Order: sequence, then structure tokens, then C-alpha cells
Amino acid sequence: MMLDLPSSQRLKGYLKEYTSEPHLAGTEADKRQAEWTRKKFNDFGIPDAHIETYYPLLNYPVSRRLAIVSGPEELRYEAKLKEDRVDEDTSTENPDIIPLFHGYSKNGTAKGPIVYANYGRREDFQYLVDHNVTVKGSIALVRYGSLLRGLKIRAAEQYGCVGVLIYSDPLDDGPLDKDSVLNPPESYPDGPWRAPSSAQRGSVQFLSLLAGDVLTPGIPATKNATRIKMEDSNALASIPSLPLSWEDAQPLLKATEGHGVVGEFDWRGGLNQGYYSGPSEGLVEMENIVSYNVTPIWNAIGRIEGSVEPHRSVILGNHRDSWVFGAVDPSSGSATLLEIARVLGQMLQTGWRPRRTIILASWDAEEYGLIGSTEWVEDHHEWLSKEAAVYINCDTAVAGPHLEVGASPSLNQLIYEVTSMVTDPLTEKTVYEAWGERANQTGVPSAKPPIGILGSGSDFTAFLDHVGIASIDLSFSGDYGVYHSVYDSFHWMEKFGDPKFEYHQAMTKIWGLLALRIADDLILPLEPLDYAHEVQNYVHALYKYTAPHTFPTLKKAVSSLLKVSTNFDASVVKMKQKLSPFLNDDKNMSAKWAKRVEKLNDRLLNFERGFIDPEGIKGREWFKHIIYAPGLWTGYSGQVFPAIAEAMDAKDVHLAHHAESRAALCVKQAGDALIN
Repeated sequence: MMLDLPSSQRLKGYLKEYTSEPHLAGTEADKRQAEWTRKKFNDFGIPDAHIETYYPLLNYPVSRRLAIVSGPEELRYEAKLKEDRVDEDTSTENPDIIPLFHGYSKNGTAKGPIVYANYGRREDFQYLVDHNVTVKGSIALVRYGSLLRGLKIRAAEQYGCVGVLIYSDPLDDGPLDKDSVLNPPESYPDGPWRAPSSAQRGSVQFLSLLAGDVLTPGIPATKNATRIKMEDSNALASIPSLPLSWEDAQPLLKATEGHGVVGEFDWRGGLNQGYYSGPSEGLVEMENIVSYNVTPIWNAIGRIEGSVEPHRSVILGNHRDSWVFGAVDPSSGSATLLEIARVLGQMLQTGWRPRRTIILASWDAEEYGLIGSTEWVEDHHEWLSKEAAVYINCDTAVAGPHLEVGASPSLNQLIYEVTSMVTDPLTEKTVYEAWGERANQTGVPSAKPPIGILGSGSDFTAFLDHVGIASIDLSFSGDYGVYHSVYDSFHWMEKFGDPKFEYHQAMTKIWGLLALRIADDLILPLEPLDYAHEVQNYVHALYKYTAPHTFPTLKKAVSSLLKVSTNFDASVVKMKQKLSPFLNDDKNMSAKWAKRVEKLNDRLLNFERGFIDPEGIKGREWFKHIIYAPGLWTGYSGQVFPAIAEAMDAKDVHLAHHAESRAALCVKQAGDALIN
């Protein structure tokens, strides 16, 4: 039924509803959509649908200004800080459009010369300092890309800047150097790429240090929770920031023209400027006035109780809140989640019940810092740690036709099997084949399509990095140049992203089938041996990264894990052969075999938990997984053996060896889970 029932027309209807109004977290519109989502779960026959409320700190824009106020008269400029209306996209005329601002940005003003610092990486600022450019006291102009926006501000703070302006360059997600395979290489509305007035809103929380509410680290943000002071949070910026369009950034780059240095490699963007560092001759004034309040947010949760193993669950999550309309991010995923709920409801009507519990979650406030999902995980930590088998995340479900997947390696085999069952609308091959062919054309050729390492930036973070729940993150990517802008609208999706809503349909099938396999397979479809092989590869990579330093204790522990996993895999193969008559119907299975299956599933479920170190990573203790964490200075991309890598980056060999002993202990724990 999950292959036959998903309807592109229904998906289109859900997307139309979700994109009908701006729905920033904590607003009345956001609450309306939470209640509508819960009502749809109920209408579709999901037995237990309810809303869970949390109370995080959020900020909202009050006023903003940016101007060049001194220096040569011809270079003075007052920024527009507003996205243009588009006649053919009526949503751009909505009076409730959220102004350009950064979530969790510092309330305040700044004044100083402009210094252009490329992507705002630490190495970009260091390049300027090494070339005697005065960075201290400046307002940094940096472009989006390469690392999380909050980490650009963190780097700017460390180099003494007084404010940060983050702009979208036409070379990055604008129309420059783009192909015409799927769409014309033009700015919206003529093409799918970013327009001159378009800017990228977003959170500037230091997400690689902490996910979730910044005032309640490690505990749920309930109404009466004990909160720390804002100034005591390690995840908030101390200097103001604003998002800019390239239209508003160009006059600032003109002001630095001929001053300072021009970096090499990737320093220049796509504007007709020299991309000089400055500092500018004239001074710039910036104002970012925001109001901070503890604000309610609403997770809509649906639950279908398992019939045989109700104490084990698979959780499907997508966030619902958006910076504006959010057609791709996140409403394509929200629409897909609703269609899965509808199909599950139809299946329930036939008398089917899942073997294990299925939970559907529409998270709130993801855009500020993965808040809804993180607070829920912290609130339900105890039973999740015991019972959750797998978390499947789908944020930007559809921006085009190219499948991208990140996952715990134990789930790779399942992902390949499911994507082999679904037809790719564009090529009419299987999604697996289309995914593999594109991967071989655009990356390093391999026998199977690559499945990425999970970093951060979406709602799988708390499940994997804090509790150790095996996770998957799914999306169809494409020509997506309207991220976090007013133009990420229903009109954009209908014109460029997925005009026939076929990829929404394909994602419903993939996500739904993954959930059904995890919920209904007699033996949980997890492969620890695949994981062990990947961990061995990570050790080799770590050795290269830290040479000439070696980590023999860790290497030995991983070799042992590989042996244990190999033996475990062989025993599972034998067990599956003996259980073959019961794999599709276990009603006649003896109590003895039922007990063995129960024990086996316990081992599979607890395997990933073994990688959790209660001590956490030094300096960012909320992150507890010893194999994976978001990169300390990248955020989006994952870092393997993060505690060891960071200690070595800090040239603290003693701490690195402490981290090695902790990692080796956790690797042994994971192996022990397969034996005990």
C-alpha cells in the first residue's frame, strides 16, 4: 500500500496549506499549523495525536538598519534590507512576511569600517591578520557557504570584530556558473536561483556547541524549567549580525575596492568587484534590534502502538516551522509526513497493525536551533534510550530530483534495498539506479551510491549525537537558490522544484517503506558489521589526519569490534535461515524462538547506544557520541572521532589520549551489546 497509495495531488494540497502563510516558530500562524497537523493526524486515523508544548528563548525582529555614513560622498549608501515583490508570485505581497534578521542574533548596534573576510572561516580571518589587515574594531562582511552562519560570527568575535554582515553571493546560490539541465540559469522568477534582493535568514546559534534551547542545556524547556542567564550561554553571539542580499552587499565591496589585500583560491565571488579586504575608508553603522522572550512552541505528535513489540519504536520527524513560507524547507517534508500518516491510516483500516510502535513528529522551532526535537528528546530521554530503534528525518524533502542520504552505517543496506523498490520519475529507473549513476558522474565512482556522515543542521542531531539512536536523513536536492528567503514559495515549487509533485510522491514511498521495514521486520534491519567496517575506515582517516601520532588502544578496540560484528553477522544469517518460515508471519513461532528474536533485537537496538560517552566532548559536553559530531568549526558537516580530532587540533596530546581511552571503552561497549 505504501507503494500504491501516495497521491501527488494530495501532496500538492498539503503543501498549498503549509505555504499559505508565513509561520515562524512561536507565532500564532505556527500554532495554527501545529493544530491543523494534529487534526490531520486524527482525521487520517492515527490513534494518538496530540501537541506537546515547550518554552524556549526565541527572538523576533523589531528594527534594522545598515548604512555607509562617512568617507567619500559617492560611496555612501543606505541598504534596502528588503526582498522585492514578484508580480507572478502573489505570496511575496503577504503583509506578514518576516523581515530579514538572524535567529538568536545579538540585540544591538555597531559602527566601524567594513572588512571583507570571504566565507568568514577562521583561516580567512587569519589570512587577513597575517597580511596586516586591521580586523579588530571592524564590521566583517562575509558570504554564505562553507560553514554554519553562527560559526562565522563566532570566528569574527574571536578576531575582534564588532558586527557581522552575511550576504548571499551570486556565485554561491545565485545564477552564475549554473547549468541548464533542469532549469534556466536565471534568478527567480525567471529561474530557480537567488535574486539580487534576496537574502538568507537563519539562526546564528553556535550549533556545534549546543543544540536546542540556549537557556536549558541538557534539560527540557518546560514552563517551569530552571534557566541559565543569556550571558552564561556558550551558544549565543556577543556581536550583532544581519543577513544581506548581494544587491545590498555590492556597495560595501565598492567601499573596500583598492584597500587591503585580495586572497587567493576561493576568495572572489561573482560580483563585478575586486573583492578587496579593506578596511573601507568610510564607516558603516548597523542596527539589529530584536526582542527576546521565553515563548511557547508546539510539536504535533502522532503515535501508532506496536502490536508485538510496543516497547520498540521507529520515529519519523520533520520540522514544520519556517522563516517565511518554506515550500522546500521544511514544508515539502511536512506534506510528505502527512501523506505517510494518511497511508498508515488506510493500512490500519484493513486490520494491519505495526509490529513495533510508529511515532510521527512535526517538530517546531528547528530553524532557531533544532529546538522542538531537542527538547522532546531531552524530555523523553529515559524511554527513548531504552526503546527507540531508529529515527528517520526528512527536512527539505524535495528541492529537485537528486537523492541525498546521510545515515548511521548500520542502515546503509536497508536504504539501498528500499530505494531499489521505488521508481525515479525523471529517468524511470529505480531511485537507487538514478542515485548511483548521478553519484558516479559527479563524484568518485563507486559500486554503491555514497551515504553521508551525519553532521548537524537538522533534527536527527539530538537522537544520534545525544542519545545514540541510529538515524537517517533524506532529501531530494536540486537547483535550489531560494533557501530561507521569501521566494521559497508554493509558486517556486510548482514552477521549478517539483511541478508534478512526483518527487514528493517518491519521497513518501521511500520514507514510508523505510519506516515499515523497521516497524515490521521480524529482525530489526540493522547491520552492525557494515558499521564496524566504516569505523575501521574512520580510524585509518584519523591516523592520516594526526600523523605521526597513533592511537593503538583505539585501533585494537576497533579490530575487536570487527571480529565481534563478523561473528554476530554470521549468527544472524544462520538464525534467519532457521526462521525463514516465520519472517512474514510469526504467529506460529514457538516461545523459545520468540525469546531468541527478542534478545537479538535488543542487541541490535543497543549497538549504537554503546558509542555514547556520558562524559561528552570536552567543551561541548551535550554531544556524547564518540564516532560522530558536527565539526566544531563547520557545523553542517560531520567529524569522526570528534573528541580526539579536536584535542589534536588544539595540540593537547594528553587530552587526545584521554579521548582515545574513552572512545576505545565505548567501542568495546558497542561490541559487548552484540554479545550480552
